[in-house]
Formats: sequence, structure tokens, C-alpha cells
Amino acid sequence: MNLFEVVSQLKDAVRRRPVTEFFDLPAELVPGVPKLTLSGGSEVLIENHEGLKSYSRDLIEVRGRNMLMQIRGEDLELSAMTKTELVISGIIVAVELC
Repeated sequence: MNLFEVVSQLKDAVRRRPVTEFFDLPAELVPGVPKLTLSGGSEVLIENHEGLKSYSRDLIEVRGRNMLMQIRGEDLELSAMTKTELVISGIIVAVELC
């Protein structure tokens, strides 16, 4: 492999890295990236959501940028919802990112 090929491969690798990784920034500084804040086991705040996919008392699925967030638990309810934030309360058993 010659020097030109090595430099070309390095450039490609740098281009594929996320901006947050390239500049060593926390992901929450990138606009639109979902942020989940779990308070104890009874409430979760989701910022930068893109809407609900499904809703039941034991599973709430929330769309996010390139992901689906699944909140599992008991007696779950949507306590508050705005265009960018939502609050889920109840007995939260698991939070999964798909």
C-alpha cells in the first residue's frame, strides 16, 4: 500500500466519524439527538422525540432520530407532551433503545 492509499483511507475514516466523536463533544450538544432522563424508577423525561409509535399501560414506544425508544413498566401514563419533550410516569422497569 502506498502513501496515497493510506492517506485516502484515513480521510474516509475521518469522514465516517460522528461529529461528536470527531470534536470530542457530548452527544447532547448535537441538535435533534434524543436525551432521556430517568428519575428514580417512576418517571422518564424524553427530549427531542419525534412522536409516539404505540401506547399501552405496560409499553410506550417513542420515535427518535434514527431510533425507537421502548419504555416498559406498569401503570405507565403520558404525564406531559410537547412538540419536543414528553414525560412518562409509572413503575418503570426497563428502557430500551432499538
